[in-house]
Amino acid sequence: MAEKKKYLGIASDMIFSIAAVVVLNAVIQLFIYPSFNKRLGAALYGEAITVMSMVAVVGVGFGIALNYSRMVMRTKKRAVKGDYNIFLLLAWLLCIPAAVLTEYLFAAQKSALNTVCIAILMISTVARYYSDVEFKLNINYKGYFVYYVFIAVGYCLGMPIFFKTGNWLVPLIIGEIAAVAFTAVRGKLYRKPFFARSEHFTDNAKSVGILSLSYLADTLMQNADRLLLSGMTHDGAMVTTFYNAALIGKVIALLTTSLNSVLIGYLSKFEGKFTKKFFTIIALALLILGIVAVAACTVVSHIFIRLMYGEEIYEMCKPYFLIANAGQVLYFISGTIMVVVLRFAKEKYQMHINILYAVLYLAVVPALTSVYQIWGLAWGILAVNLIKYIVVYIIGIAQLSKRNKAEPASASGEKDFDVFIKDNSK
Repeated sequence: MAEKKKYLGIASDMIFSIAAVVVLNAVIQLFIYPSFNKRLGAALYGEAITVMSMVAVVGVGFGIALNYSRMVMRTKKRAVKGDYNIFLLLAWLLCIPAAVLTEYLFAAQKSALNTVCIAILMISTVARYYSDVEFKLNINYKGYFVYYVFIAVGYCLGMPIFFKTGNWLVPLIIGEIAAVAFTAVRGKLYRKPFFARSEHFTDNAKSVGILSLSYLADTLMQNADRLLLSGMTHDGAMVTTFYNAALIGKVIALLTTSLNSVLIGYLSKFEGKFTKKFFTIIALALLILGIVAVAACTVVSHIFIRLMYGEEIYEMCKPYFLIANAGQVLYFISGTIMVVVLRFAKEKYQMHINILYAVLYLAVVPALTSVYQIWGLAWGILAVNLIKYIVVYIIGIAQLSKRNKAEPASASGEKDFDVFIKDNSK
């Protein structure tokens, strides 16, 4: 009985975390995106996907950086006061020129209203990805689930406006703002002191700066497939083809992101010791999970894309299902193992890995894409993601070896982890 209770809390958190992502993505993939595709057509839908990719680069990049930095500061027991509200405001200001650039580069029909909508979506996306730290800090994954339900409901409430006007940005804005409003009302994240600096402001700013550079590079590479295809081919239909070919892989990989949320929440409070053996087990388990996920994604893609997007889109996408999904799943799995490494390594390694990944990506993927188009893109992404996974593992082992030499591991290291889970599952 005691043994079952030990892991009940973490199992419950994982269920709520996964359920949150499943609910949101069910709404997106079964209703929102198919509606966009049907109303806009393949070419304009491809343009919308490209703009959403730029929003993700800036909004998700800054939002996750703020989120993870605050979690890391928790492990270091640093005061934050209003520091992160200041950082959030600075990120919002940077969204304005980013929105103008996005409109200039990727919108076929440019307008001031469209630019304003893109800016608002970027700003609200930063806030949304930062705000769920409220629930991670308190390990409250029931609240995390409700948070994602608010996003889904907000998207749905905005769809009548889209059907009437054709402006696909509006429902997304409503969903993001709904979730942030829920956090502001129910949580403690946006409370006084709003902009008071803590004694650790400089250290907190350094952490945010390093992680922002890291995650901006990370999200840029994550969305580079659509941006690259759009920039090199100027063909919205080709963007739609690759996006839908990799769609199920992206959705399944998002479950990995939700597990990262649970993982980093527990790791931020864990004060025990990691071992190389334990880290290797995690790495192998993730790899096996990835292989199973790729197989499942490929099968489901054949069914889902034909059912939701029609025979024409399905025929365009089906040759690429296996390789495109494999690249996406491996990308997010390497991200999960990086979250583990961050627990015992400095934030700079995250930045170094993502810079290396960006260099490899830019050296390999555009060259292959220019020759083989979608096939080159798919195989190039798979290759660089595999290299990233291996590099992260090697760095993790190297850092643990260094720590073990400096601080010899106690025999109770793994036992500490069990005690930690038990204490946080009560």
